Amino acid sequence: MASLLEQALATLVRTFQEYSQFSGNPLCQAKFKELLEKELPTWAPTTLRECDYRQFISVLDTNKDCQVDFVEYMRLLACLCIYCHEYFKDSPLKPSCAQ
Repeated sequence: MASLLEQALATLVRTFQEYSQFSGNPLCQAKFKELLEKELPTWAPTTLRECDYRQFISVLDTNKDCQVDFVEYMRLLACLCIYCHEYFKDSPLKPSCAQ
C-alpha cells in the first residue's frame, strides 16, 4: 500500500494530467482556471475577478506562452505548501501515537 506522501504525489500528477488531457500537454488558461476553481475552491474562490486572474496567471506563466505547464503548476503547489507550512508551523501538533 502506498504511503500518504506517495498518494499525495500521485494525486498532484494525476490532477494535472486530467485537466491537460495528455501528460505532456500544458494547460490552456481556461483549463487552468477550471482546475483552480474545482480543485482549490478555498484558495481560488469563484469570485476571483478576471483582471485578478489575468495578473495571477501572468506571474505564474514564467515562459510567457499563455499556458501553464507541469513545472509552473508544481511551482504554484510548492508555494502553497510553503505558505501553509509557515502559517501552521507554530501550531501545536497532536502526537501521532499514544506515548
